[in-house]
Amino acid sequence: MNSALALKKGISAELFKFRSTFVFWLVILAPAFIPTINLIVFLQRGDEILARGGTAWGNLMQFSTGPSGFLFPFFVFIVALFVNNIEWSSNTWKLIYTQPLSRLNIYFSKLIVFVLMLFLSLILYGSLLVLVGKIVHSTNPDLGFGNPLNLTIHFGNIVRTFLATLGFASIHFYISQKTKNLILPLGIGIGGLISFMILVQGWEYAAYHPYGFHILANGSNNGDTSILLDNLRPITLSLGLFVIMTTIGAIDALKKRIV
Repeated sequence: MNSALALKKGISAELFKFRSTFVFWLVILAPAFIPTINLIVFLQRGDEILARGGTAWGNLMQFSTGPSGFLFPFFVFIVALFVNNIEWSSNTWKLIYTQPLSRLNIYFSKLIVFVLMLFLSLILYGSLLVLVGKIVHSTNPDLGFGNPLNLTIHFGNIVRTFLATLGFASIHFYISQKTKNLILPLGIGIGGLISFMILVQGWEYAAYHPYGFHILANGSNNGDTSILLDNLRPITLSLGLFVIMTTIGAIDALKKRIV
């Protein structure tokens, strides 16, 4: 079978597997959490918030970036767990590896679906933030949400966050393939986030901490599109770690013994 066609069938099988499951609804509903809260806040206290200064869109992004930077890693941890937990909980790894598909095909099908879930969730999150501004503007035009938002900057920062997340996301994808223990990956992830929060206070090498790449990569939204090409080190480090972990995972999948 052609490799590209086999990979396409593998991806389709993975997508079909997650229809109407917890993971599917998590990917759809989780991105709405922060925008929904901010919608309520700006509808009720918009005038008070804008009285402190800044633009309407700038305040909305400020109210969103901090919470999302903290909560999104937990979303990544959970999605990584459940992408592979279906096989662990039903004990079907042996059955999967007896299918007429190469082990690399199976591995990359799962990895691609996992990465797509993260990307689509972030795009949905960014789109919902724009929708929040439009809804608030329709109820209170004086706040300033009628001013145009630079969508290139907005979604460019979303893409930057996505790329800077792939590093630690690949770590958790690999762990979820190695063990069915749900507590261990969460413990590692929480420990990683907390350690970054501590080390970033003064450690000179904190910029190399994989659980902080997505925070360090956050750019400003000052209307200058060139800002998207600034501070690329967290993104390149994240992509480098992703390549390393993906290679290790692929080699491990080829050698994996199912008993």
